[in-house]
Amino acid sequence: MTTITFGGGPSLNQRRDFAGLPDGTHVPGYRGYCPQIKYRVGKTYGKDTHLLAQKTIHVQPQDPIEPRPRIANVNPLPSSTGDNKYTEQMVPGYTGYIPRMPFKFGNTYKEDCDWCIDQFSSTKNNHMDKTQSLKHTVKGFPKLQPISRDPAVRDNLRTYRDTHPLQPTLIEDKRGQTEAPIPGYQGFVPRIYTTELGLGCRYHNMTKNGLESFYDETAQHKAWKSQPININNSPSIANPQSMYSRRLYLNDGMIPKYTGYVPQRRFNFGNTYGDTTRTMEVCGHKDTCFGEHQNKKGPMTHQSI
Repeated sequence: MTTITFGGGPSLNQRRDFAGLPDGTHVPGYRGYCPQIKYRVGKTYGKDTHLLAQKTIHVQPQDPIEPRPRIANVNPLPSSTGDNKYTEQMVPGYTGYIPRMPFKFGNTYKEDCDWCIDQFSSTKNNHMDKTQSLKHTVKGFPKLQPISRDPAVRDNLRTYRDTHPLQPTLIEDKRGQTEAPIPGYQGFVPRIYTTELGLGCRYHNMTKNGLESFYDETAQHKAWKSQPININNSPSIANPQSMYSRRLYLNDGMIPKYTGYVPQRRFNFGNTYGDTTRTMEVCGHKDTCFGEHQNKKGPMTHQSI
């Protein structure tokens, strides 16, 4: 017996007998395909391949599937006349609407079409029969007479009118001008997004404050129109306190991340944005606006600059 290097050595059967491998067992290290081996866990490679090689029926045998009997249609399907859409010969691939077709599965296109068209025709005919039956039933009863022609009803209405004072039957119930709309209202409400009236409160309070501010200011403008305006009697002098602040630079300072221009802001360092703006003259004055504050200080000269 020659060595394995020169093509000799033990045969395959001799190797199986030496290793004690049962029939059907693959030699460990086999690189070929073995069905179902990747689903086997917990045993050695030889034991798993031996069990897979056994002639064991892993699936319970079932009776062959027989074709289902075709359900007979209740109504004869309409033939194609060129005007009707639902016929007995629907072309597969038809993209139009067929009643109840989206809920049918598992059959051929023609079987589903025939069943859907048959059910649609049955439902339509049943509805038409019920409609005709209702019409025949109504015709069998005498027609109702209007009570407005009955003298007794007319006399009772006149008596009621004479014995009861005249009152409006419908009282127009208008909502108040300043009544807040319901939450979720998408219409325009003045002053709630452009002033501080809409900050930190519920929608009901926010809209109520905005409407009250708007109508109070409107009433003031109407009152100012009836008064003569001159230098000594202007709206700003007559009522310097408005309904809401028109100042751009507030006494409380500017909100952090404010991207607008703040005079002299670039020359201040070392504090937070809010503290810096509060200490500046543009926010610290008590006048209506910064321009009025500058006018009170007097005209600017070269010496003041």
